[in-house]
Amino acid sequence: MRLKILCHLSSEEFPLDYRRKIMMIIKKGMKREYPIIFADLYGQNTQKNFTFSVYFNHPTFEDDLIKVEDKTCIINFSTGEAELAIVFFNIFTLLKDENIKITENVDLKIHSVEVIPVRKIKNNIIKFKTLSPIVIRDHNQTTQKDWFYTLGDDEAMKILKRNMISKLVAKEYGESIEKEIENIQIKPLKFKKTVVRFYEMQIATSLGEYEIKASPRLLNILIQNGIGTLTGNGFGMIEQL
Repeated sequence: MRLKILCHLSSEEFPLDYRRKIMMIIKKGMKREYPIIFADLYGQNTQKNFTFSVYFNHPTFEDDLIKVEDKTCIINFSTGEAELAIVFFNIFTLLKDENIKITENVDLKIHSVEVIPVRKIKNNIIKFKTLSPIVIRDHNQTTQKDWFYTLGDDEAMKILKRNMISKLVAKEYGESIEKEIENIQIKPLKFKKTVVRFYEMQIATSLGEYEIKASPRLLNILIQNGIGTLTGNGFGMIEQL
């Protein structure tokens, strides 16, 4: 399920680390309305099978701020899990018209929550565009250090596939999912590398338009739950062209 959440802001100025602020809203609503699910998702290192992106209309960037003249933003949310979809729809709906403090000077109010139809993919090749940057992280368990790659790097696909296998095999999609992941191919059409600030990190990420070849099942999973690492933190949301 895909949701479109229209929000009104009390100020033209919005924090540059806006993903953290949206995560704060999600956690606020979930902790209040679904404390057991909140504890399961955020009380331990649980895989987040959802993604989101934030759209600002003609933003300008100034130091640690984004200036938004029309004082609105749109949160796009997506998940392929039916139970989780209901939870998030209810969370955003119950927070509607509530003044949510983002910073000392900025409040956010959810104006509307809309369910957006998504085409079911039946082919094994599609084109997509990124709605939020794709993160490909190589995490070293020994040193606990992270390296980040873009789809322009030679090592990227190997790491992306490895992360996908770790993520999806754990969800019991069956033994065939690993082979489906190994066979995935991504071809950049309009590739752009961008560095994104997230907490105290500067992360190399991928934006743009791509052609992807994979099984229809895997393509639907990626469209619904996002692609890459940190999808639950507002990265890796894609839209079929």
